Amino acid sequence: MPNRKQSRLINRTLDSTFYVSHRNAEFNVWDSLRNLLKVEQPALCIKYLKHHLKYGETVSHRTAWSKVYLLLPGSTLTLSKTGVKVSYEPWIRGANYQEGIINKEPAAALVEALSPTDGPVIVEFSGGTDSTSIAYTVAARSKVLAVTWADPANTNASDIKYATRIAKKLKIEHEIGYINPKNIFSPPPKDYLPDRPSISIFMITQKDRLVRAKALANGCNVLNGHGGDHIFLDPPSPLPLLDLLMSGRLSDAASYYRSLADFYGEGLIAPLRYKKIGQGIGDFKFTLSPGKRLHKLMVQQACYENSIWNNCGLPYKMVHPFTHPAMLSYAMNIDPNDFVGEFQSRLPFRKSMSMHFDTDDFSRVSKGHLTGVFQQAVKLKYKYLAELLSSGIGNKHGLYKPAPMLDLLNSAAVGASNIDPILMNALSMELFFAHWSYLISGSE
Repeated sequence: MPNRKQSRLINRTLDSTFYVSHRNAEFNVWDSLRNLLKVEQPALCIKYLKHHLKYGETVSHRTAWSKVYLLLPGSTLTLSKTGVKVSYEPWIRGANYQEGIINKEPAAALVEALSPTDGPVIVEFSGGTDSTSIAYTVAARSKVLAVTWADPANTNASDIKYATRIAKKLKIEHEIGYINPKNIFSPPPKDYLPDRPSISIFMITQKDRLVRAKALANGCNVLNGHGGDHIFLDPPSPLPLLDLLMSGRLSDAASYYRSLADFYGEGLIAPLRYKKIGQGIGDFKFTLSPGKRLHKLMVQQACYENSIWNNCGLPYKMVHPFTHPAMLSYAMNIDPNDFVGEFQSRLPFRKSMSMHFDTDDFSRVSKGHLTGVFQQAVKLKYKYLAELLSSGIGNKHGLYKPAPMLDLLNSAAVGASNIDPILMNALSMELFFAHWSYLISGSE
């Protein structure tokens, strides 16, 4: 591109992400990571990788590559000789919606987001609030398949039973997709092209195998609620408390603080010790409405993650209705002070869905997780993973010390109740670069 003092790149698409390589005042734009890697092999962005290890997947216009940026739907990159600035407002995409309906009725916003067409769809169905809402909204279509991912060692998990009951009630076809722990830590096939270290790289091969065949055979889209809870300011946060105090609502502030103390379960001062709210998704900035700012960052993160899903080389279309402009228009016009309460910030959404569909199926707050299958996978591939941590990118560039990471790996292998997020982030990073090396070398 020609030299200019300043250039602005705007992405007005609904779901296409581009990669921008920036050197001084010159830049190039690529429509896929594959095309970018055909031309250049970018240097690592060590600052980004350190952030990833600490916080995992959080909203950013940067990538794992130095001088390579993401141009997400709804974003603007301003490029100059001195650097890159980003503006990311995904809720401004697309058409305007009737505020009188969308802002007062989230069920109407979801219907708008999913379109009234009667095409066949696949729903990745965990049985949680988000996927249950999607299932109810599309249940009347002529062809709906719900897929629930499960741990083969825990076939009686409560979330499997719950998802099965809901699918039967809605009279939609339902399949259980069991995750094989033997394949979790295997690099995915070449047609999977992540743009950054991503925990989704662990299961993409297995999940893609089942969904790909179903989606292509039926010519349908895949609906996923991943990140949907982010637009509802989840989990309960101390920050809206400050909004209440600043607006003089002392009684409401006291009531909300009591609910926070009950939620954290560690006594009256527990919320004051909860200091990491929002640190991973943006630098601290002083504002008179901190709850609203955190909400905005959470909405941006949900859209960021789902933009990447649409650009990871899958042969079918992923649809994320909770990041559709209609849903975001609804979410962005909610006051976090009124939005959060009774231990769960999604309470207003759940109440609206329950009223709209005349059911209590949205009252379920928690669901099971796949922690067990990850522990089995660590145990099966302990030597391989230990070698990755000992001689991979992280150790080479001093991103972490191998000994503490190996201790965490050993704890997971012997059945620790939780897998440390830093270990998961480190493994995702190492697998990402193992996969990238295959792409560059041209061999599997």
